[in-house]
Amino acid sequence: MNHKKLITLLNEYGTISESEQQNIENLFIPLKKKKKQILIEKHSQCNKLFFVNKGLLRAYYTNEKGKEITRMIAWENRFLTNIGSFKNMTENNETIECIENADILYIDRMNFEKLLTSSLNIKSVYADIIGEYNILHIKRFEQLNSKDSLGKYKYFKENFHPLKNRINDTLLSSFLSVSRKTIERLKKNS
Repeated sequence: MNHKKLITLLNEYGTISESEQQNIENLFIPLKKKKKQILIEKHSQCNKLFFVNKGLLRAYYTNEKGKEITRMIAWENRFLTNIGSFKNMTENNETIECIENADILYIDRMNFEKLLTSSLNIKSVYADIIGEYNILHIKRFEQLNSKDSLGKYKYFKENFHPLKNRINDTLLSSFLSVSRKTIERLKKNS
């Protein structure tokens, strides 16, 4: 069943009833994508929320110097979207792509609203999940802006261990805001 991992995860936040489960299964659409396929283009509206059953997704943008900056990487049992664009239905400044072949589920903005209004329990579960993701982003922002390269690398190894052997040095340097040479040196010395 494509939705099993999603339902299991949501049950960790609150018991999902059979009718809620049926609604989730009807509204989250399964999708298989290949490595390097784009899910959301920069300058388009990010009108989808993705859940990863298998594979890796990333959200990234290109800064004014032409350097790619990876904002977030999602692996199994994780969600990914550009929450500002998704919530406010505004233009998106990021690209969301597969960095491994991926089995994902997605829900569009209209159906997501329908899901949230269908159940106070689902709305409560969403609030808990969004709170955790907010904490994750704040901690990551703090680490990127307060730690040296070694501190950033240690934080990555401790908090993003499912990615350790799955992303290349170029992607890791983009994720940690350090040079590729620095990543190579850190890996060699650890």
